[in-house]
Amino acid sequence: MNWHEQTKVYEAALIKDLDKIIRIPSVLEVKSSTPQMPFGVDVVRALTAMEELAMRDGFRFGRVDNMVTWIEYGPKDAAETVGILTHIDVVPAGDGWDSNPFQANVRAGKLYGRGAADMKSDVMTSYYAIKYLKDHAIELKRKVRLIIGTDEENQWRDLPKYFEVEGKPVMGFSPDGTFPVINGEKAFQTIQLRFPSQSSGAFILMRFMAGERSNVVPGEARARLLVPDVKQLELDFKNYLAQYPFLSGEVSTNRQEIRLTLYGRQAHGAYPQDGENAGTYLANFLNQYTFEDDAAAFLELLDTLHTDILAETLGLQYTDSEMGVLTLNVAIMRFNHNGQGQISLGFRYPKGMNLQTVKDQVGQHLGTLHAKLTVQPGGMEPHLVPLTDPLVHVLSLAYASEVGMYAPPRTSNGGSYARLLERGVAFGGQFPDVPVTSHQSNEYVPVENLTRTMAVFVNALISLDKI
Repeated sequence: MNWHEQTKVYEAALIKDLDKIIRIPSVLEVKSSTPQMPFGVDVVRALTAMEELAMRDGFRFGRVDNMVTWIEYGPKDAAETVGILTHIDVVPAGDGWDSNPFQANVRAGKLYGRGAADMKSDVMTSYYAIKYLKDHAIELKRKVRLIIGTDEENQWRDLPKYFEVEGKPVMGFSPDGTFPVINGEKAFQTIQLRFPSQSSGAFILMRFMAGERSNVVPGEARARLLVPDVKQLELDFKNYLAQYPFLSGEVSTNRQEIRLTLYGRQAHGAYPQDGENAGTYLANFLNQYTFEDDAAAFLELLDTLHTDILAETLGLQYTDSEMGVLTLNVAIMRFNHNGQGQISLGFRYPKGMNLQTVKDQVGQHLGTLHAKLTVQPGGMEPHLVPLTDPLVHVLSLAYASEVGMYAPPRTSNGGSYARLLERGVAFGGQFPDVPVTSHQSNEYVPVENLTRTMAVFVNALISLDKI
């Protein structure tokens, strides 16, 4: 059967429903969080929107602690459940968009919006896959449950709570990656450095800011300085930017004060090579001047880590034959004169490396920065499902059926909810020929791929029920 021909008829309805949830800025909002809404009001609005679709289409559904919504198809009394693990929260929009990030904007065959790639489109294609099963009265022996979380982009506090209440699926997949099957995911851990931030001398660093999230490559950095010659530093900055066509910036001056803004390219922290880290570029520029005290140590460390995505300067270069290389994202950079500074380092590493080694090596390479080092909560160690598991085989064949050729499973830098299941893999919804735009401005998904992904999932769910 040509599954894509079957699912193509759902395209207009799917896009209409996808637009509804993209319009909800479901970003973690600490200010509006309460014990009843721990991640803020907007993520709850997004869950409600999905429940309204489930009610419209006649599904069983429920909610756990305003953190997770589940939508279910299949025998109510089935002993086993196949899980589709998704999230409806997104990272902040950031700057640089050509259209409203919180609206599904279709142009030239692409649907743009925050969450179009990560991962509201995949929530919707998963939903429409189980809708297809229901519309066609396809009988299953297991329940299929779409599980929609709201804290994946932060600390993963949602699905553990869901599992406490509802239990774990016997197996499943998370469409929060790329095709084909991703049977292994690297560890992700964030190490935070906090330190005093004093600055004195001829060049004074008053403020430095870059980055908002540990899983995002900063696309913008700002600094405020007091300098002896603002005109010379402004000229130097413009000359520096001219060396790098992918950078841009802005300057404003007021007597001895100069404010610099540098724009790089935001990217997903799992793939730092896809971005241009605005924070480390700005530090690289500023480190040529004679700063003193903590400012000098701060800029020197950032300059040392500049473009070092393999963490070689930390003595952490490491490769596993099955899972690949360790990578580093310098994610958050803060310096506040006469206050406290912060650097957050996001690591992705394969099996064979461990958190203690990473922590020890960072501690030994701080230079003159007097920092307190802590490991942030919510990190995960490497996850690997054997290639011999029938789950891996069945999903691989479902993808091959759509694209016309077999593609072997692989491992990934990214982290998905799949790692929360012993028999869990990442599977779609990004096709390998599409650039990764997750966490970037102008994030998009090709419109045609929406129903292609849906087709793969329909085939996969029917096939999984037979093992």
